[in-house]
Amino acid sequence: MTSAPRDSCFHTKRRDLSRAFAHRRGVVAILAMMFLVIFGSLAAAMAIIAQGNLATADTHLKVNRSLAAAETGLHLVAARLDAVTASIKTRSGVIDDSNAPDLWLQVRENLLASFAHESHNLQEPRITTGALWIGPIAVGPGAPRFTASLQPHPLPGENYNAAYYQRPPYSAMNPPVSAGCPLGPTWIRLRVTAADGSAINPITRGIQIDLKLDKKIPYAILARSRVMIGRHVMVQGPIGSRFNEVNLPLGHPIQMVSDFSGLSSQLDDNLELLAQSLHLRDADGDNRLNLANAAETADLEHPEQLDLNHDGHIDDYAFFLEHYDANRDGQISATELDATHHVEAAQLLSLIDTMGDPARPGYNDGVIDDLDRYAKVRGQIALTAGYDDWNQGAAEGNIQNAYRGPVQPDYAKAPLTFDASDPEIYDFMPADFDISSFRNVATGNLDSQATQQAAMNNPNDPASPQPLGNCHFESVPYGAAHPYDYYNRPVYENMTFTNVRIPKGCNALFRNCTFIGATFVETTTTNTDSNFNYVGMAQADGSLKHPGLTAVVGGNTVSDTKSLSNNLRFDGCTFEGAVVTDAPQAYAHVRNKIAFTGRTRFNIDQSIHLTDSEKSLYRRSTLLMPHYSVEMGTFVAPSDPGETVRLSGTIVAGVIDIRGQVHIDGTILTTFEPVSGQSPVVGQTSPQFNTTLGYFPSSDGDLEAELPGSGMGVIQIIYNPNLALPDGILSPIQLSLVTSTYFEGGM
Repeated sequence: MTSAPRDSCFHTKRRDLSRAFAHRRGVVAILAMMFLVIFGSLAAAMAIIAQGNLATADTHLKVNRSLAAAETGLHLVAARLDAVTASIKTRSGVIDDSNAPDLWLQVRENLLASFAHESHNLQEPRITTGALWIGPIAVGPGAPRFTASLQPHPLPGENYNAAYYQRPPYSAMNPPVSAGCPLGPTWIRLRVTAADGSAINPITRGIQIDLKLDKKIPYAILARSRVMIGRHVMVQGPIGSRFNEVNLPLGHPIQMVSDFSGLSSQLDDNLELLAQSLHLRDADGDNRLNLANAAETADLEHPEQLDLNHDGHIDDYAFFLEHYDANRDGQISATELDATHHVEAAQLLSLIDTMGDPARPGYNDGVIDDLDRYAKVRGQIALTAGYDDWNQGAAEGNIQNAYRGPVQPDYAKAPLTFDASDPEIYDFMPADFDISSFRNVATGNLDSQATQQAAMNNPNDPASPQPLGNCHFESVPYGAAHPYDYYNRPVYENMTFTNVRIPKGCNALFRNCTFIGATFVETTTTNTDSNFNYVGMAQADGSLKHPGLTAVVGGNTVSDTKSLSNNLRFDGCTFEGAVVTDAPQAYAHVRNKIAFTGRTRFNIDQSIHLTDSEKSLYRRSTLLMPHYSVEMGTFVAPSDPGETVRLSGTIVAGVIDIRGQVHIDGTILTTFEPVSGQSPVVGQTSPQFNTTLGYFPSSDGDLEAELPGSGMGVIQIIYNPNLALPDGILSPIQLSLVTSTYFEGGM
């Protein structure tokens, strides 16, 4: 058999393979198309995802920008409200449903004018159906825009039974907010809506919050004179001083003494070293070294070891703790202070241990520790004086010479502010006080009430009303180391007076008397003659200090102004109500003075003679004495447990001196601004007219007193924002954000 050639066989196999590959070319195409579809889908998906991410990011950005714009609108409206309400004043002490609508109309008109015709307005402010609409306002070029509306409650169509109101502060009101008891016109709803993006499809966010229309003097102490805060004095609340003659010797706008000085010479040395360090390092005026501030602790070795109470600061309390905490348990007991043998130590323990809310942890537990949260001043201090003026003037280059004790301000507040403006520190004048409502209540006649009771005298009962006609010759101020006048006072003893009016020229001593309701003290208000204060001044022997001196009062020339004024002393008296005086045009501390000595009690809450509404009225101000000189407490007996006074509300005086053991739940407000060369200030002695809390030597400018021989007293002043002001004080209103009502939504 003949075989085929090899190349023929090879070609045959190649043809077979070619046929096979040709048969499979469709599969490859299909696979290729499948891969194309898969990769195309992946590419499309990735493109969609990328586009979605961009859209999501853009939306998220617009949401944040809108919310930020809404918050900007909220803060802008709040700032404008602070500005416009500062000019709206009322004499009403309480803002309620009766006067709130009229006050809101004034706020609304002023706010509308404030926003009108501004370059960033996309639309002018307007009033629609009772609501004020502001905006839209552009936050910036190409930026979101916001619109704000303000409308008083009750809101039309609002569901006050909604879950929104089932939370504080609404649920904590008495009664709680509901459809049957909606919010009233003292509450204003602020809504702010902001939008970003195109006008066709914007991204919007909204905020709503309620504001409260109110009237407060937000200070524990507000003085036109300099403020002196001595040892064993603690203040909870802001302090303001308008004293500006800080270039004069002793012209410190505020002067504070450490509560821990004078206890131990070693501790005094350490406190002095701290003061020197504060002079060099304290950046914000809180009289503390902040461990978190490297500048305040620079070059100090292991400063954290000096922070014994672990509050992040080094202050005089830390040195006090280091000195007396013998067993290092973080507490100082009466034994460690040796309070049994030292009255000052016992009073210091009481001062710190009983400061603040009785419901707080650690209150009156017998020890001083972290629970007492000690601070000399818990609040911020505002001064109209400038730092350089004070530092280079009265402070002689070191304000720590006169300014000691830790100051703990409220959150985000500066502890010490200089050059404060008028809106920050209100300026009260005698004309700002209308006391006519109290005068109208005090219709009782002093002589007739006293005569009727004197007839009831029982010679065998020393506690019965005593006969009239007795007089007591004494110095003024009573018990002062440096008196400047003498009075022969008629004495009223063991008597009860109701809604009594004390006529000018009385100049009496009331001993162990009870006063119910309004006690009104009359004086001559037209007392602007520069000699009014001095005409009729007496020496200790009764002779005239300035013979021949006269004054013109009401067009008449007089040689004695004691009959035209009222200088009174209440000794061991009980008050179930308020003591109110006329508001003299000029401050005359010698002639118009009231002193409270002995065991003075203000028993308003315990009174069985007053109605609930009367108690509420008098609780708002137990002392309302504009441009009067007031002496509260003892010059010489700060350790006497009977020398204890409790006051509440807005305590008003021209200048007030508080000594001994005094607790004030409210505000001290003084009206006299001493200016050198203007009566009664003689020459450049304005620093001698001061609001004094506690004891100072006369070398510090308190010329009426010296340091007592035993004890330093206990003085606690606590600002109470919940107490309404008395009627008659002309002061601004506030429309404040109630932060607990903040809500994102409400569009």
